[in-house]
Amino acid sequence: MDGYGQCSYLRLIDNKGQVNCSLLMSKARVAPLKPITIPRLELAAAVVSVKISVLLRQELQFPDALEYFWTDSKVVIGYVGNDSRRFHVYVANRVQQIRSHSDPSQWRYVESELNPADIASRGSSAYALVHKSNWFKGPDFLWNIQLPPIENVIPPLSDDDKELKKAHTFRTFGASTNLGEICSRFEYFSSWRRLKLAVALCLKYIVCLNKRVRSSKAEQPIAQTEGEASCQSAVSVDDLLVAEQIVVKAVQADAFYEEIKTLRNLNVSDKLSDHEILKLRKFALKGNSPIFRLDPFLDQFGLLRVGGRIKRAELTFGFKHPVILPKRGHVTELVIRHFHEHVHHQGRGITINEISSSGFWIVNLNSRVSSYISGCVVCKRLRGTTQVQKMADLPIDRLQPAPPFTYSGVDYFGPWYVREGRKQLKRYGAIFTCLLCRAVHIEVASSLDTDSFINALRRFLSIRGPIRVLRSDRGTSFIGAARELREAVSEMDDDRVSQYLLESNCDYVVFKTNVPSASHMGGVWERQIRSVRNVLSSLMYQNGSQLDDEGLRTFMCEAAAVVNSRPLTVENLNDPLSLDPLTPNHLLTMKSSVVLSPPGQFEKSNLYSRKRWRRVQYLADEFWSRWRKEFLQNLQARSKWVKPEQNLSVGDVVLVKDDNVPRCQWSLGRVSQAEPDQDGLVRKVTVAVGDSSLGKDGRRNKPLTLLERPIHKLVLL
Repeated sequence: MDGYGQCSYLRLIDNKGQVNCSLLMSKARVAPLKPITIPRLELAAAVVSVKISVLLRQELQFPDALEYFWTDSKVVIGYVGNDSRRFHVYVANRVQQIRSHSDPSQWRYVESELNPADIASRGSSAYALVHKSNWFKGPDFLWNIQLPPIENVIPPLSDDDKELKKAHTFRTFGASTNLGEICSRFEYFSSWRRLKLAVALCLKYIVCLNKRVRSSKAEQPIAQTEGEASCQSAVSVDDLLVAEQIVVKAVQADAFYEEIKTLRNLNVSDKLSDHEILKLRKFALKGNSPIFRLDPFLDQFGLLRVGGRIKRAELTFGFKHPVILPKRGHVTELVIRHFHEHVHHQGRGITINEISSSGFWIVNLNSRVSSYISGCVVCKRLRGTTQVQKMADLPIDRLQPAPPFTYSGVDYFGPWYVREGRKQLKRYGAIFTCLLCRAVHIEVASSLDTDSFINALRRFLSIRGPIRVLRSDRGTSFIGAARELREAVSEMDDDRVSQYLLESNCDYVVFKTNVPSASHMGGVWERQIRSVRNVLSSLMYQNGSQLDDEGLRTFMCEAAAVVNSRPLTVENLNDPLSLDPLTPNHLLTMKSSVVLSPPGQFEKSNLYSRKRWRRVQYLADEFWSRWRKEFLQNLQARSKWVKPEQNLSVGDVVLVKDDNVPRCQWSLGRVSQAEPDQDGLVRKVTVAVGDSSLGKDGRRNKPLTLLERPIHKLVLL
C-alpha cells in the first residue's frame, strides 16, 4: 500500500422516497517512508475521516444530519469499540481522537470490493474512474432507502495483537524479610506528610483489592462496588495514624533488629513485677545498645517504645512512652524536618520540645537536631553567619624597609563642615598612611572630583617626596563616609590619576587587591582614620565646632602630629631602663629625596661625622634595626581567623550581605569564579546575582550582574 485515503458522500432522501448520493469531499495521504503496519495505516485513515467530518459539520451546518463511518478493516472497528484494553501510545492516541469526535455505534464494516476509498490510494485510469468505478456516486447500498443493519457485536481482538500492552500479574507469598529494601523506598519522599499519605493510599488499595477478591469468590457484584467506593474515599486521620505506625515499625525493625528479637524472645508474663521485668531486660539487652538505658518494650502494635521512669505520671500514653527512632536514617531526618518547619524554623530547643511532645524519641536527639539546623537553607538565610578564612600573610609593602611613605595607602574620610561667610561648605580629609612606619599625612580636599584629589596628591608628594606604590580602597565601604562619598569616589577618572602618578615616578594600584566591600583588607589605613577622628573630636570640643578653612587645616596638622607621636610598640613602656619607644616621628625628618637608600655601609662613628647625610642615615639605620626587632615581630601573630576554612567553589549558592538593606532583602547569587591566593585559600570571588529579568519564554532579557566580593560578605547556603 502506497498510501491511504477517505471519501465523503452526501446522501439525501426527498419526500417521494427518492435517494440521491454524490461525492462531497475526499482526501488521500502518502504512506510514511518509515515502515508501518497495515492496521496502523487503516487507523490513520480513520483519523482523517473524523477530521473531515468535523470540517464538514462546521461548513454545511446540518444539525439533523446523521453520520456513518465505513471501513474495510475489522481491526480498526475493534480498536474503536474496545475501551477496556490497553494499547500502545500510537494506537491509544488515535483511538482517543476518534472517540472524542464520534461514537463507536457510528462505525460499520464494508467489503473491500465496495470501498471506493481504495481508489485514492491504489490509483485508476480516467476511463475506469468514470465508467467502471463508484467513486463519484458511492457504493450501491447508499442508494437504498434502508441502510444495511449494524452488527452489535464488536469484532474481537486477538490476544497476540502487537498493539495490545501485555499485562503482568505478580503474586507474593508471605512477608518480605528484607526490611532494608523496604526502608530504601522511603527515600523517594522528601516530606513526612507525603510519606504517610502514600503509605495510607497503599493500605486503602490493599483493602480494596481484598474486598474485590472476596466478592469475586462469593459472586456478589454489590460488594465489589462497595470496595471501589472505599478506594475512592478520602484519606482520614486514622488512616494516617496507621500509616505512621507501619513506617515506624519498618524503620525500627531495620535499625533495632537484635533488640526487638530479644524482647520478643523474653515473652514476659503480666504476672511478673516491674522489678523482675527490668531485671530480665537488663540481662537480655546488650550494654552497648543505644537504647539500653531507655528500658524499651513492645506495645500491642509491635512498636518499640521507651519504658522510662514516668509510668505513673498522669499523662498521655504517647507522651510517657514515645516511639523510638534511630539516630540516623531518612525517616528520622523527615521527622526532624517536619517538626522544624512546623515551628517555623526556630532554634534547637523549640524543635526538640516539639518532637518530644509529639511522641517521638530519637537517639542522640540534640546532636541530630543541631546537625540538621546547621544545614537548613532557610535557617542559613535567616541567621547564617558570613564566611571566614585564615588571615592572609602581610604583603611585601609592609615588610621591606624603605624611607617613609615609599609604600603608602590613601583614603578619604569626612565630610567636615566649615563656615565661609554665611555659607556652610563641605571639606574632606585625604589621609596618606605609610605602610611601614605607620606615619600619617593629612591633606584637606575641597571636593571629591578628580582635580581635587590630584591637587591633594601633589601637595603630599611635594612635602613627603616621591613614592613607589600608592594603594587605595576603591570599594563602597569608606569608614565614616556618606553615600555620596562612595558614589563620587567610584566615578574618578582612573586614566588621569594613573598618568599623573607615572609622571611622578610611582605606580598606582587600583582596587584589584582590595575588592569592593572589603574594608578589612585596607585596615592599615582604615585604623588611622579612627585615630585621627578621635584627636579631631577632642580638638573641636576644646576649641568649638565652628571652623573655617584655615582652622580645619590647622586641626588636621595637629591631629597628624599627635598620631605620628604614638608608640609603635608597648612592650617596654613601663621599663625606665629601656630605650624610648619607636614612633613614626623618628623617621619623618630623616627622609632623603631618593626612593632607595644610597649605597654604602654606615657605622656608629658616622653619628659624629661632619657629613650630615651620614649622621641622618645612621639614625635611619638604627630605626630600622629596632623596627625589625621590636615592631616587626609583633606582626607575627594572627589576632583572629587563625585556621583555614573550607574554600568557596564555583557553583555555590550564596547570600550577598548588604549593610544598607535589611537581611530579608539581601540578593541571592551563585559563585561564578573563585580566585585563590598564593597559599591556595579563596578570599575573594565573583558572584552572579540573580534578578527578575526573565521573559515569558524563560530566556533572560539581559546578562547577569557580576559582583566581585570578599567571602566575608557572603553567607553560604
